[in-house]
Amino acid sequence: MNDSNNQIGSLWEVNMNAKGEPGEVHSSIVPIILSLAVTLNLAALLFWPFIILGLPLLIWSIVAWIKEDVALWKFREISEEKTGNASWAMIWIIITEVIIFSGFFAFWFWARWHTVSWNEAIASSSWPPAELEHNLALVGFNTLLLVSSGIIAHLALHAHENNALSRARNHLKVTILFGIIFLIIQIYEYANSDFTWKSHSYGSAFFALTGLHGLHVLFGIIALSVIYFLHKKGHYDNGRIDSFQAAIWYWHFVDVVWVLLFFIVYLEVI
Repeated sequence: MNDSNNQIGSLWEVNMNAKGEPGEVHSSIVPIILSLAVTLNLAALLFWPFIILGLPLLIWSIVAWIKEDVALWKFREISEEKTGNASWAMIWIIITEVIIFSGFFAFWFWARWHTVSWNEAIASSSWPPAELEHNLALVGFNTLLLVSSGIIAHLALHAHENNALSRARNHLKVTILFGIIFLIIQIYEYANSDFTWKSHSYGSAFFALTGLHGLHVLFGIIALSVIYFLHKKGHYDNGRIDSFQAAIWYWHFVDVVWVLLFFIVYLEVI
């Protein structure tokens, strides 16, 4: 590489391709470390001490990857296409998440069928157990909160598209705040529940589905917080929108899944 070419750290470089245009040389080890971190955290489900190393590695690798990618933004031309690589990547992520949630919903319906139809195989024959009651007023408020956050997130994207950058950041802050309140209320619901995942098959299915969704809400809050931080630093002032849009899509996905959960798990419409 010529000295005139810009180098960003020892792992990521910008070079010139055959057409004399800036091209990237991806020699970062961060994706490998991230893969190792994910493996360690999954292994912690079987042997918890793995999380002592896995969790710090996961946090570091995510932060490092974001920093490296942002450092390269100034060498990339802003695509005229609204749906770029980040948006397409998010589409595939959402497809895989749909498959994952489909598996958990399948477990929910299987467990209910097993409970109601196989009376001799289990201790309880009702779904949910007769003595169990959800605080529907609280859950309904939480549902309204999350749906409202999705609408505000859409307004944030719309404001950004119209170059109303300050308004976009304000909408992002409200979206993140609503997401945090949603998780706090969900934790409160868990803490005051009169059953656990060990109580019966309903408990296992309930905490598996709602807990998986809560984890996705947490990931969404982190993603939107990163977008907000980069937005505030001016990294989106030049019309960049792709990764912003991808994060908003993810949040909409989180909203849709919760609405399904609310109607299926809490209201039992199916």
